[in-house]
Amino acid sequence: MSQPNDQPNDPDLSRGDELLQSFARGDAMIGLIADIPGAEKEMMDALWAAAGRHHSGAWTSIGDAHIARLRPVGAFEGVDVDGRGDAIWSEDARRIVDTEQPQLECALRAYFEASRLGDRAATMQLAKMCRYSNVDNKRIARQTLEGLSDPTPGEVYQLGLVQNWLGDMDGSGKSHMSAAGRGDLDAQFELFIYFTQGVGFEADEAQATAWLERAAAGSHPRALFNVGAAYATGKNGEPDLNKAAEYYERAAQHGNARAAATLGVMMLTREIDGTKEQAISWLERADAAGYDTWEALDNAGVDDPRESSSDDEPDA
Repeated sequence: MSQPNDQPNDPDLSRGDELLQSFARGDAMIGLIADIPGAEKEMMDALWAAAGRHHSGAWTSIGDAHIARLRPVGAFEGVDVDGRGDAIWSEDARRIVDTEQPQLECALRAYFEASRLGDRAATMQLAKMCRYSNVDNKRIARQTLEGLSDPTPGEVYQLGLVQNWLGDMDGSGKSHMSAAGRGDLDAQFELFIYFTQGVGFEADEAQATAWLERAAAGSHPRALFNVGAAYATGKNGEPDLNKAAEYYERAAQHGNARAAATLGVMMLTREIDGTKEQAISWLERADAAGYDTWEALDNAGVDDPRESSSDDEPDA
């Protein structure tokens, strides 16, 4: 197997990453890169040259440059496959085939090459992006994760996800249980879902609640939202909207856009105290995070306060 060669002073790797970061920042969009095709070619020339010298970082950046065609990396929308990897892909990497999505195939191969050189972050990228590829590539990602020595809780959790995508629900449940027991919050929340739905385990409401509360105690955003929803609906007793709002606010503070939108709507419907300005602030926070607040407003039957008069302000 090729040995890693990641000296930080490699000029090709440095130049390629510099240009990739520039594209991701949006320098091309604001005119700081005059010759965009030329800069893209220079970037890929540099990265492929460094990859040919077995730099794992170059392989990862090649993967990022191609995956951006499917999922933008910052402001960068990626490069087309040009076939330059054909001469240097390892035999193992060539097992990754996705004829319907050449950009994804190239990205997965590049992450695989970085992984085999010891880059565990690239292993995780391979495992995450295999979700959008075929079963054979998911199996390769699973094998790669299973080959890691002393896997972290996050790596074990990701293995559980890949097992889920492959339909191995028993194996997925075991992996999530292992990761959750070692403190992975995502795995703890996943167990809430598994025990609620009877996936990988017998349905068990007590276990589901226990894992949800454990994830919420660690400030997992989705867990906090779900605990808030349980208080709002009275799932475990009488509804308590103020208690629900406390959890929604915690969830929103930890990045849950739906929770932010919910707080805004609750203020507008006067389910909880709050001014119109506070409601707008929560709605705008949700919008900024990519949540379509108009749907939440429409479902609640209230007008968007940003389009209504100040006379409609909720009571403080």
